[in-house]
Amino acid sequence: MIRSSIHLFRLWGIPVEVNASWLLVLALMTWSFATGWYADVLPDGSKQELWILGFLTSILLFVSILLHEFSHAVVASRNGLPIRKITLFLFGGVAQMERDVDDPILELKMAAAGPAMSVVLAALFFGLTKLVAGHQLVLVLANSLYRINLIVLAFNMVPGFPLDGGRILRAVIWKKTGNVQKATRIASRVGNVFAIILMVYGVFNFFVGQFIGGIWFIFIGYFLRQAAQSGYLLVTLRQTLGNLKVSDVMRSPVITVEASLSLRHLVDDYFLRYHYGSFPVLENGTLAGMVSLRDVKQVEMEEWERATIADILDREITRYALHPEYPAETLLHLIMKKGYGRLPVIDGEGRVVGIVSRRDLMETIKMMAYLEE
Repeated sequence: MIRSSIHLFRLWGIPVEVNASWLLVLALMTWSFATGWYADVLPDGSKQELWILGFLTSILLFVSILLHEFSHAVVASRNGLPIRKITLFLFGGVAQMERDVDDPILELKMAAAGPAMSVVLAALFFGLTKLVAGHQLVLVLANSLYRINLIVLAFNMVPGFPLDGGRILRAVIWKKTGNVQKATRIASRVGNVFAIILMVYGVFNFFVGQFIGGIWFIFIGYFLRQAAQSGYLLVTLRQTLGNLKVSDVMRSPVITVEASLSLRHLVDDYFLRYHYGSFPVLENGTLAGMVSLRDVKQVEMEEWERATIADILDREITRYALHPEYPAETLLHLIMKKGYGRLPVIDGEGRVVGIVSRRDLMETIKMMAYLEE
């Protein structure tokens, strides 16, 4: 999955971004609609008309998905869950909340809001078909969007996590059992089975000559399967780390380096000696950043004697420095999602008191999972 996103605008105070992968989808959808869907619906239409219809359909589908996600965000915000942003991805979108839902009833309300919006949109486009009956191209466009929103509704109501239907199923099981991990596991398994069925159906379509449809089904099934598996893993990790603090995961004491050291000194006396991939950097006794082998590699070896750590260190990472009392769940976002390999832990005065690595986090999770079996 492409990670970079493009900021578009703010909708009622909520930032809206589109993942760079969506630009590929826009092109593929326009091509699919123009050469497939509309080529069959309007066999006598000109190429220009078909491509314009294909592009407009793709854009309005984008708007429909945005409104679908925004409906989730509205319900979350009204129930005390601030929304950080809405991001549209390769095959859908997600409203990113500041914290997780901790109530199955709220989960149910939020999940149901998306399908409800799809029903409203389908009804609006269906009503539009009655108003523009004398304008063929507009009628075809409105009728297509009416049908597409019904398809989006039906697809999202499949009871497999992370689709809306799967979230509804999870909320019901969660309410009945009181166990969100068990509920997520069941809903994720249904989602995984549905994803495999989509991929198998896509392969079948591909071999019978329906190449465009086959490719779409395979892609959608693949990404749905990935989302189902990662969604369950994330819930499991949060449950496992729920009662731990950063101080329970970090290593201490920590080997640090001074910003004034030369790169030659850094490589010979630290990287080669301790075999770590990065080190916290100190200036005047407090954290100034981190320096890694990747940073050193950007400098020609002939310059190592003159260049210092201060010239290349990553100061941005100080924004994500941890405190010992932070919940260990914080590490999931920074290490697992943002991809930091090692993060420093500092006290209230900025002194480095520990460090957490991806390996430390995974070993803690494995140990806790084993003890809970």
